[in-house]
Amino acid sequence: MPGTLTGIARPTTLTIDDRLAVATKLAVRMYEAGMIRADRLQDAPHDIATYGDVTKDGRELGRDLARYEAWRCDDAIYAALDEFSRMLAERLDAVQAQWAADNEIHPRFRVGDRIAWPKVRGQDNIGTVMAIEPGGWYSVMLDNAAASGSKLRLLVAFEACRAEGEAAPSRLTSLKGLPGKIWAAISALLALEAMDFTMRASIFLP
Repeated sequence: MPGTLTGIARPTTLTIDDRLAVATKLAVRMYEAGMIRADRLQDAPHDIATYGDVTKDGRELGRDLARYEAWRCDDAIYAALDEFSRMLAERLDAVQAQWAADNEIHPRFRVGDRIAWPKVRGQDNIGTVMAIEPGGWYSVMLDNAAASGSKLRLLVAFEACRAEGEAAPSRLTSLKGLPGKIWAAISALLALEAMDFTMRASIFLP
């Protein structure tokens, strides 16, 4: 994750194995409820994992399964498939919580602290920590939202935050959290780039 203070990339997507595990759990539930025939149970998890997503509701997923995998869907199946997006989100939360524990990602700030984190473009976001959530997240009240009376809170990753007024990390600082061998290789590459630029620039100097 470019620009993080730790240089350690948070997992933001699930592996195919994780998706299949979630899809298998849902398919078994649907089979036990009489929604999936025994002869379709072997393929059903792969079908669900292939076309399902956290952004799709059960009706959207059911339509794709009917279109591409010849599923016969009714309202009960749509309702069952609606659980897949929630189950994926829960699995990703669990993966991120494990990642935070494995990498010893701990909250640097407490409730009430003022923090900043980068926007994609432009000035930093600024807000107040309202709660500390599992998986390495702050629940933050954005200043703009607070000024308008909104109750909207954002989830912001621990590793992306710094104290309000604290200087943003440089490109090199964010890379130093990488394993030693990788950091050494990147350092060497950046040094070569700098030497190459100096040599090219000297050609045009008097």
